Amino acid sequence: MHKILFLTLSGFVTCFITQTVSAHGIWIANRVDQKQIILGEGPLDNGYNPDTVKQIHAYTNDWVPSSIIKKDHSNYVTVEPSDKISVVTIDFDYGYWTQNAHGKYINLPMNQVQGATTGTHAIKYSVNYLSSVTNPKIIKDIPLQIVPNIDPTKLKRGDTLPITVYKDGQPLANVPVIIDVVNNLDQTIKTDNNGEVDIIVPNQGLNVIGVEIGFPIEKSNLATQNKFFTTLVFTLIPEE
Repeated sequence: MHKILFLTLSGFVTCFITQTVSAHGIWIANRVDQKQIILGEGPLDNGYNPDTVKQIHAYTNDWVPSSIIKKDHSNYVTVEPSDKISVVTIDFDYGYWTQNAHGKYINLPMNQVQGATTGTHAIKYSVNYLSSVTNPKIIKDIPLQIVPNIDPTKLKRGDTLPITVYKDGQPLANVPVIIDVVNNLDQTIKTDNNGEVDIIVPNQGLNVIGVEIGFPIEKSNLATQNKFFTTLVFTLIPEE
């Protein structure tokens, strides 16, 4: 069941829909000696059309934009960041998903599905901290994002990571945050009135923190909502 919540952004009341965590997030993970963009849900991941990866941006540890090599494969994408790159962001458009008369979701907009009344435009973002940065900050062109208030790469499992969730630059209050997208999709914690919450770092390895929100669309024959899934990603290497 969907939950309708209300929050205030710059003086305006905005309605949004929180979904069950049944949709996929994206993140960068090390796979067979390469950094692969993963489209995943819990421990499972799926292939995808490389064209769904719309933008990849890279930054040095002091937030200077840098180039990055992107390689398209048959059903996934890899990236090759240089040693000077600390943060990589991804903009991923998973397209339109419409519920047909039988309750099944198909990868088409509503105007191409007979009798459709519900449809989603699935948009995904990911901010990946590959190594230490000078100061974490909001990154432009990521409408929904989880911003760490301290450098997450310097932490250990069990440490506290304060984060803030933003939509269009404004903090989001009372939003469920998925603490561990890969290993424990059911565990969430809500942001406070300032969009802030403390996360206990779950893994001495890959950490994927996520937020999924659906915003209703008015007067569209393509979908009834934009559903955003955004992730904050960092990997803690165990000490030898």
